[in-house]
Amino acid sequence: MLELNPSCRSIPQDLVEQYRAVDTSSIGHLTTEGYIRNIKAQTKCSRLLGHVVTVTLHGTDGSALYHALINSRPGDVLVISMPNHAEYACWGELRTIAAMIKGVVGIVTNACVTDIRALQDLPFPVFAKGTSSVTTQKSDLGGKINTPAVIDGQEIHPGDMVIGDEDGLFILSPDQSARLIDPVLEKQAQDERKRLELLEKLAESHK
Repeated sequence: MLELNPSCRSIPQDLVEQYRAVDTSSIGHLTTEGYIRNIKAQTKCSRLLGHVVTVTLHGTDGSALYHALINSRPGDVLVISMPNHAEYACWGELRTIAAMIKGVVGIVTNACVTDIRALQDLPFPVFAKGTSSVTTQKSDLGGKINTPAVIDGQEIHPGDMVIGDEDGLFILSPDQSARLIDPVLEKQAQDERKRLELLEKLAESHK
């Protein structure tokens, strides 16, 4: 049976927007909490920022994703847990197009994706374990939407924030998001000042 709960936005949008220019490496300089180690960007479009909607699939049945998409809102990121079947692809080209129509801004899964060539041509960030030709089926066995889910050994909650780029992926709780924003912005400002200083020295050394 499908367990479907309403989505939850626990982080104010103005706080999320402050992370728009943040690099994951700047967060990683300050903490490892929330770092998702074993899931990487599979697409050239890798900049990801949004609100978590969790989906836990039942076995190799992908039918819960249909309901997750139907109930999604612009700015959502589907975080898909597929316990014990990580070699299966739960996501591909058609679901990506449907997600883009709904305004979903990306997906994260501890399983695989398929149709990778087509996904590379779409402006939609996909973070996954890898790629696979073996896919989920539509069996209507159920699943869970917007319940705590486990990704890469970490418990993820609906309403958390996802931030990802070509260097990696963090999923931050509301408390982490609020606590980190000032130090991470200061870190980036320091790095930018240092970068400009070094570039100036580099230019002088080539005169």
